[in-house]
Amino acid sequence: MKFSVLIICTGNSCRSAMGEGILKSMIPQKYEDTLLVVSAGTANLPGMPATALAREVSSEHDVDIDGHVSSGLSEWELDLADLILCMTKEQCDHVIAMDPTAKERAFLLSEFAGADSEDIPDPIGGTKVEYEAVFEKLEDYLEEALPKILDMAEKANQ
Repeated sequence: MKFSVLIICTGNSCRSAMGEGILKSMIPQKYEDTLLVVSAGTANLPGMPATALAREVSSEHDVDIDGHVSSGLSEWELDLADLILCMTKEQCDHVIAMDPTAKERAFLLSEFAGADSEDIPDPIGGTKVEYEAVFEKLEDYLEEALPKILDMAEKANQ
């Protein structure tokens, strides 16, 4: 069974879409069959593509999110997720309100990466520079978190 990482933001068209793409691009080949990365949004706005700027900035970093379609956060997804990474404290609170058992699995991405507690700002409606800053922040945090994620996946699959 695959170890599942669920990345959460509000609309699932910017931050979590980029985060999903970034994390997928970082996964070593030997983990591709044991690690699943998905994303969803707390605003429950399914069926939207990633924003044009999210796709453009990601593409410039060799991360392909062109086929991304937003998903609304469901109790089913929360139940299946082994690790839940949120962009904001408010989103973590939303997750725990939906599923109190998720409390042990839901983390603010910045904290999980070992940084200070920091919300990642929503670039929706912003400039390319704002999207670039968010992409770089996501990439940095996910790079820091990757060894811990891979360790969790290995332990879950033993």
